[in-house]
Amino acid sequence: MVNDFDASWLHRTPDEEILWRGHQSVYRILPLVTVGVLFVLLGAGLAGSNFFPLANWIGVILVLIGLIIAIPPLLKWRTEWYVLTTEEIYHKKGILSTNTIQIRLDRIQNTTYSQSLIERIFNYGDVTVYTAGSGTMDLVFANVPNPQLVNSILTDQLDRVSMK
Repeated sequence: MVNDFDASWLHRTPDEEILWRGHQSVYRILPLVTVGVLFVLLGAGLAGSNFFPLANWIGVILVLIGLIIAIPPLLKWRTEWYVLTTEEIYHKKGILSTNTIQIRLDRIQNTTYSQSLIERIFNYGDVTVYTAGSGTMDLVFANVPNPQLVNSILTDQLDRVSMK
């Protein structure tokens, strides 16, 4: 679980509890962040050397390219949240402006989860939520860690809601 969660954007009822919260899997952003960090390190090494006359400028350019590669996926990962409560599911995303999707559990018809071979190796995947009677598209918890667990928690909660 992620420890930097701020629940102030959730519109919960007094007795509503958070059952699960999370980001997309860090494995989804790791390749881009790694490439960005490598560019920054290479650029910093060149900027601090005197190999040839333009080494400092090339180093600065490589640092900037590295930051451009690494920062956007890292920011997206840190600002996108999926939340499952006892009454609703939420998907919040956005950096400067935010978009929050909120679906009551009694509107959900079915859920599925899927994983490719690579996703199974790194234990992440998609949980798809199919809703009833809405004009909007279904919600996908994309690339979440341990999608079997998320789907299981959601299914258990849907069973509880349907018994009410």
